[in-house]
Order: sequence, then C-alpha cells, then structure tokens
Amino acid sequence: MQSTPPSTTGTSAASIRSKHPYKEPKQVEALKNFRVLLGADSDKYDDGELMRFIVARSYDLNGAKTQLLASLDWRTANKVDDLPIPGPKNSNGVMYAVRGWNSVPDANIEAGQPNVPEHAVRLQKYMGGSCLHKWDKAGRPIYIERMGQHNVKGLAKNVTTPELVDYHIRCTEFVHNTIMPECEERFGTDDKVIDKETVIFDCTGMGFHQLHMEGLNMLRSLTDMDQKAYPERLGKLFIVNSPFVFVKVYSMIKKWLDPGVIEKIHILGKDYKSVLLAHIDPENLPDFLGGACTCNHMPGGCVPSEIINNIKPVPKAPVSNGNLLAVPTYLRPRSSSTASANSIMDFVMPQPQDGIYQMFSTLSHGKPCEYEIVVADEDVEREPEVLIKFRVKGIRAACDGLNFTVARFEFGEKADSGTIVVPTKFYNLSDCPESSEGIEIKFRAKAAGLYVLSWMPENPRGLTQMEYGVTVDGILGEQTTDSP
Repeated sequence: MQSTPPSTTGTSAASIRSKHPYKEPKQVEALKNFRVLLGADSDKYDDGELMRFIVARSYDLNGAKTQLLASLDWRTANKVDDLPIPGPKNSNGVMYAVRGWNSVPDANIEAGQPNVPEHAVRLQKYMGGSCLHKWDKAGRPIYIERMGQHNVKGLAKNVTTPELVDYHIRCTEFVHNTIMPECEERFGTDDKVIDKETVIFDCTGMGFHQLHMEGLNMLRSLTDMDQKAYPERLGKLFIVNSPFVFVKVYSMIKKWLDPGVIEKIHILGKDYKSVLLAHIDPENLPDFLGGACTCNHMPGGCVPSEIINNIKPVPKAPVSNGNLLAVPTYLRPRSSSTASANSIMDFVMPQPQDGIYQMFSTLSHGKPCEYEIVVADEDVEREPEVLIKFRVKGIRAACDGLNFTVARFEFGEKADSGTIVVPTKFYNLSDCPESSEGIEIKFRAKAAGLYVLSWMPENPRGLTQMEYGVTVDGILGEQTTDSP
C-alpha cells in the first residue's frame, strides 16, 4: 500500500520555505514571533502553514500554537499521514469525480479500485454528486457539490458518522497533497502560495425534506474537524440556487462557523452566473452553472450524480461462490471506526478462502475483540443470513473459554447503546476446537445497521489467539487493499 509522504498538518509539498508571499509588517512580525514561540520545532513548518493557524486564531499566537499542536496530535491519533491517496506515483482510486488534472487522470469513483473503501462507494447512493473540477482564475482547485440533491435521511441511516468523517479526510488529504502541489507548479509564483480551494454548492432541488437532525449533526462533525485540523483552507464558498429553506439550514450552520469562514461565504440565489464567471473562466465552469464546460468525454459529465441519474449507480463487485458471497458489505475491526478493538493484532485477510472471509485476532490480557459488519437498507430486503464460524489457536493455557455476542447499532447511534441480536454465550475451550469445522453461529440481518461481533476471553492468563470467518448470504461487497 502506497501512502502519501508524511506531513504535519497536510501542507502542500509545493508550499516551500523559499516562497515569501507574506510581506506585510504585521505578517512578518507574527511569523517571526510564532517561530520563537514554537522553538526548535518551528523548522518543521513552512511560512504558509504557520500563517494559516495564525490567521485562524486572529493573530493570537498562543491560541495558534495550541491549535497547531492539537492538529498534530489528531493526525497522529487517526494515522492520517498513513492514508493512501491518489497521486501520480500510485494507482489508488479516487474518492469522487476529478476533471482536468495532470497528477491524476479524469475519473469517477469505482468499486474495486485500489484503496477505495467500501463506504466511499456506498455513500455515493445518497450524495447528490461532487467533483474536483479544474481551477479558478487564481489557480485554486474548484470543488463542486450538488448539495440540493443530497438524500440526507438516507445518508444518516446508511452511513455512520465515522465512515463519513473517514471519507472526508481522504478527500481533503487528496486535495492538499496531490492537487494543490500541481496548482503550485502550474499557477504559483514566488509571491503566491496556492493552499486554498474554491467551493461551489449548488442547492438546486433543496427542500424541507433535507432538514434531518442526524444528517445535520454529521455535517457539524465535518465542519468542526475542518476548522480545527484544516484551518484557512477555504478560499471562497459560493452557494448558488439557494431556496428559502436554505435560510433555515444556514441559520443553524452559521452558529458552528468561525467568523473568518463566514466572511468567505457568498450566498447568490438564482442570480449567480456573472459572479462565478468573474472568478472562473467559462471553459473551467460547468455549463449548468453558467460556464461552457460539459466534460462530455466522461460518464456523468462535469459532476456525475446517481440521484439525478446522469450516471449509472456505482456497481458492487460481482457475485462469487454461488449465493454465498465471499465478502460482506463491509467487514472491519471496530478499531477502524467507532470503538477500540483492544486487539494487539487484528486483521482481515484480503481474499476469502472456501467462501469464508477470514479474520485473525490476538487479544491482550482480559481485552475484548470487536468486528463490525455494515448492513445497508438495500441489503436487508432479503434478510440475509450471517454465518460465523470460529476456532481458537494456541490458547489452551491462556483462558478458560470465550464469551461471544452480537449486537446491532443503528447508524448514528452512540456506541454504548444497541440491540442484542445473539445473546452472550460462554464457549468452553472444549467446545472450540483448534482445527476441524469449529463452532458455527447463524443469524439473519433483519434490519439495517452495524452488527458488532464481540469476543471476550474468560479468566484470561495471557495472549489469546483466535481465527474465525464470516460469510453473508445476499450481501454484496468488496474488500480492497485498504484492509486493516
């Protein structure tokens, strides 16, 4: 797996120290004093990166330092610098449509592409459509989103907040570490660092049906993260075709935003074309927004959308092994999303064996192991059967047995709640052979949600190694090289 080179706070690799765009006395003095405040660590950051945090905190250098260090801790805790992102030196698939770049070819998101997680494909069904579409007159990348077409209720019901956050981080890191360096190379000068993007939200189709509290809470999670971890990355935000209902939505969203962000937001309603064209050349602006671009060489044109049917739904992987599918909709250690698996070694084999999706865990003293199976709305129509087969390895002296349970969590629900699907049962080691067929547990997924498989050693006396497998009848999905 190829990942982006380590960075501190997602600074573009092209935003190099040799550039000196900050020449106002206030800027020069602030940068000088901020470097003194940071001490020896200041050499890790270029002027552009430091200035973003200074501006975000209105030149409060102590506040800027606190936010900078917090963002570094956040990146480390979430292993952001290890995420595989698309770039010119790898074959990683894109998270959304891209148009007009040299570092990555024009493409739409596709299932089965290297390092494209399943949830990135699943949420396309509920997103109105988005694209990183060329650049504006300042050389900034343009991100366009059909916000008015979002199925907010479907998104909140079928995609978890951690999944949406993970998707957003991957998209953001792609822009900062792949696209902005290209913008620097193509359009930058010694006096101009390109480290911001221009955003267009098209509200066509927006209505009161989108006022869904859980969906708005998910949006707030993204907004909070952006302002804390990616300050001063927004150049301008144009909101076009905004109906009356947007006033209601914006009145809530505005409370979450820093004053500096609010100043960059331009609400244009229906009379927006001349404003957009003042900032974007016609050949770089889609025709449905008043420009001349159609991207007719690509399925879906400039901004593909499953919801408006200008592109076919992203297909899942072909069915294999008859009716038993080798891979569930999405299977992962729970440490990758909403909780800690507490396993010192926890992984899923990238390929099935004999129709069973193999997982292995080594549990430390007295710790549980948890795995999630994501079951979306479209999967439960057939009430698919989940088959779990497990056996233990090398633990005869490590514990007396295993406690196993299955609980279902609704999307967006807090991690400390849930509905028991398979009640907790103790399996003595004599019931859990090291070889042969092992123990089989079956249940039907009758409702959408996160099905959490939980394993807990009884009276542990050391490391517990487990080997088990899952297969789901009627659920279609694919594990990529982005497996844990």
